[in-house]
Amino acid sequence: MTLLTNRATHEHANELGLSLLAQGKLDQAYDQFRTAIAAAPCYGPSHLNMSMVQAKRGNLRESLVHCEDALKYMPGDAAVLRNLAKLHDAMGRTEASLAYNKRAAAVAPHDATLARTIALQNVARGDIPHAYDAYAVHRRILGKKVDLKI
Repeated sequence: MTLLTNRATHEHANELGLSLLAQGKLDQAYDQFRTAIAAAPCYGPSHLNMSMVQAKRGNLRESLVHCEDALKYMPGDAAVLRNLAKLHDAMGRTEASLAYNKRAAAVAPHDATLARTIALQNVARGDIPHAYDAYAVHRRILGKKVDLKI
C-alpha cells in the first residue's frame, strides 16, 4: 500500500507543481516538486521540473543539480540535455553548454533551433568551420537557405 500511496503522492504533487509553475507561483511549485521528489526520488521529470523552478528563482547551482539528477534517471532525453546546455551557458560554461547541445542534437537531429544554437555557439568561440557545419545542418532541416550572421 505504501508504494501506491507514494506513487499517488508524487503524481499529484508533480501535476500540482506544474500548474503552480505555469501560474508563476514559484515557492508553492518548489514545495510541490520537493514533495514529489521525496515520494519518488528516481522519477526524472520531477527533478527536471524542480530544475526549472530553481532556474526561475535564480538558483542556477541547485537547478543544475536537479537537471543532472533528471539526466541520471532519463539518460539521453533531449529536453534534459537542452536544459543542461542552457544552465551551463547561463553560468558562463560555454564548452560544457556546447557539449550538451551536441548530445541533444544527436538525440533530436531534426531540431533546427538546436542546430542554429550550435552554429552560433561555434561562432562565439571563433570556430567558423564548425559553425558552418552546424549552419548546413540547420539549413538542411529547414529545407531552405537562411543567413548565418558572422
